[in-house]
Amino acid sequence: MARNKKIASLIQGIVGETPTPTPTSTETGDVSPELVESLDITPEMEEALNAVRKKKVGRPKKNAIPTGATNEGRATFIVDNDLIRKVKYISLADAKLLKDVIKEALSGYVSKWEEENGTIRLPKKK
Repeated sequence: MARNKKIASLIQGIVGETPTPTPTSTETGDVSPELVESLDITPEMEEALNAVRKKKVGRPKKNAIPTGATNEGRATFIVDNDLIRKVKYISLADAKLLKDVIKEALSGYVSKWEEENGTIRLPKKK
């Protein structure tokens, strides 16, 4: 990680650019003041989300066996900026992690689709 920062700093020095990171949280894991201001978050919403985020701090070790043995994977999507800001606002208002709000939304969509079209039978993983 430190090596990547050194390389990025070196490249930015050569190119002449200064980094402009988008803050999402402070060093303590709290919601950043910029995010609070941009989404007009109430102090109660901020406190509730900070409490949830502090419970789930850190990334699991690479080969660690998860205690809950979840079946989660990473995914990247291109989403309309206004839509994602609204979803972030909902996660803050409900004091839930963004991934949990998106999981609920996708689960609801799949359930509705299966009601109309029948159950999806996925092939077994090899």
